Amino acid sequence: MKWFDTHCHLDADYGGLSLDELVNRARNAGVQKIVLPAVAPENWETCLSIAQRFEGVYVALGIHPQCVRELGDSEISAALSDLPNLLRSDRVVAVGELGIDHRFDVEPQDRLRQESVMLAQLDIAAELRLPPIIHCLDAHGRFQEMWANHPCRKAVHGIMHSYSGSAELVGVYTKQNLFVSYSGAVTWTGAKRVPKACSATPDEWLLVETDAPYQPPHPLEDAPNRPDRTPRVGEVVAHLRGVDVETVANLTWANAHRAFGISSS
Repeated sequence: MKWFDTHCHLDADYGGLSLDELVNRARNAGVQKIVLPAVAPENWETCLSIAQRFEGVYVALGIHPQCVRELGDSEISAALSDLPNLLRSDRVVAVGELGIDHRFDVEPQDRLRQESVMLAQLDIAAELRLPPIIHCLDAHGRFQEMWANHPCRKAVHGIMHSYSGSAELVGVYTKQNLFVSYSGAVTWTGAKRVPKACSATPDEWLLVETDAPYQPPHPLEDAPNRPDRTPRVGEVVAHLRGVDVETVANLTWANAHRAFGISSS
């Protein structure tokens, strides 16, 4: 079986495990392709260089909502100015990770700043016809309102990374050109909303990811998470949907290529 980890932070700390070891373990587990999202301007070049080193590794560039607070207005302006040219680099397949996070920022002015940076990146995604990878936490109502009214919705597909919303909202998102991706959170003991959402996701909009080194799947909660655990996420997704694991592997493999505009050959 071949797996596509649609969201993995290969540039993070993996407890002393080298990049070569990390990628080799993933390949031995059947994870043939990975999208590496760069979350801040300071690591864009690093992520681009990692994607160049490894066959089957692609990159997304963006400003994560949790990084907005750490950047001054002039830094954000400069980064947004540089971003379009960098997004034209080889192996870039998406904009992101971007979005809004109401759990991280609770003050109204901080949330407005997150929204402003997200909208600017959605403008770029629409212009360059690249899918946005969307981080949305405790803000699904607000995000849905903004996405529904943005030109990006009709220009490209988007990806709801590590989906945490309701099953009911899945239908709204998929009708608005958004793939829905599930991470290790779908496997956690006591999880209710995310498994229900996974079961309700239409076949043609389903993706899997690790979000490594974060969100390790049960029962592998020893940190850090790794991309070779993508099959474990797939196993639980298959169980929830009442199909075999190979069906989920094949389905999400095809969907990921379509989501990112990558050839499946």
